[in-house]
Amino acid sequence: MDYYCSAKFTELMVHVQSRLLYNCCKAYPERVDLDWLEANPGRLFHTDTMLEDRKLMLDNKSCASCHHGCYKYEEQGLQSHRQTNKQKKQILDPNAPLKSLQIILSTDCNLACVYCSPEWSTAWYKDISNNGEYKLDGLTIGNDQWSTLYSKLKQKNRSTETRFFKLLLNEIDIAKDLVDLTILGGEPLLHNQLQKIVETVNDKKINIVTGLGVSDNRLQSILKAMSGKKIKFLVSAEATGKYFEFIRHGLQWNDFKRRVEMITEQGYEVKFISTLSNLSFFDIHNFYTVYNDRFEIIPNFLTSRDFMLPHVMDEQSKDLCRENLKPLNGVLSNAIEKKPSEFDRKNLANYLKQISKRRGVDLGFLPKHFLEWCGIDKIVSL
Repeated sequence: MDYYCSAKFTELMVHVQSRLLYNCCKAYPERVDLDWLEANPGRLFHTDTMLEDRKLMLDNKSCASCHHGCYKYEEQGLQSHRQTNKQKKQILDPNAPLKSLQIILSTDCNLACVYCSPEWSTAWYKDISNNGEYKLDGLTIGNDQWSTLYSKLKQKNRSTETRFFKLLLNEIDIAKDLVDLTILGGEPLLHNQLQKIVETVNDKKINIVTGLGVSDNRLQSILKAMSGKKIKFLVSAEATGKYFEFIRHGLQWNDFKRRVEMITEQGYEVKFISTLSNLSFFDIHNFYTVYNDRFEIIPNFLTSRDFMLPHVMDEQSKDLCRENLKPLNGVLSNAIEKKPSEFDRKNLANYLKQISKRRGVDLGFLPKHFLEWCGIDKIVSL
């Protein structure tokens, strides 16, 4: 197996409120030592752990931080993020400069997407606070101490007024080879300091990753305030209609479509990041029909929950997906070929039942044969 990944040599994701560093978006994080960073300016992208991982890759050895996000899926014959984003040219210097930085401002988010969690969304945190943990075989989805702590702090104190954030801005200023900055959340459009951050780093290319879970008025105000800036909106979506509303819980499909048009009408570039799960596979062909002629759609294979991977579905559903995906030249259909385990089937069924009851969503929009395969013989009606 070839363990090399160029992303490890060029990318960094920073979770501001928890002070975590991810050396590529799928890597296992490490927590930054503020005293160390203050004494070693310019080394945020070159911690001892990151340098050691890159040396292991250059020796074609596995590094632990990449196992949970990529290697373990490849070992199962599944597609990984590093495989879909493989670069031909190798970087041989462990001290190569940072090219692409992603900043997670906070977990503030009005949406509770089906594959998300309380570490990334306050809507998820509220769900679990009100209704309790999700209990699955081998997995419990619940609020951790960090989520609880930060839910009690004001927005500024959670992110942009911290010592770490000030050190981070200095690291951005030092990183002269940095090409682009991507701002994520939660939902970054909810963050009151977004415009300030854009102005602080206005010499870089700026991407904003958004689910558009904000009001029309707020979105319009933000678009006007940032007029003239070189900003690209990376919009998270992968389905239409009821599929969209179930997957991206908290946002109506028609509201989403209208907000996409609001962005383009103001002259901003839009790209879509589509998360590929078993649920989105039923409708992603319709999403392509709506948007592929006008916008680039970037597939992003889900890695956070095994029971929601694209192949976890019945054979009749797979045949349906294969037929629907034919117009896309089969570029996605390989992801469903592996046989699902009974363990993942049971966890999927359990999860769908829990999420349906909590959110008051009738599962009747899903194919009948898929529900029967899951063991959901009666649609949950609320």
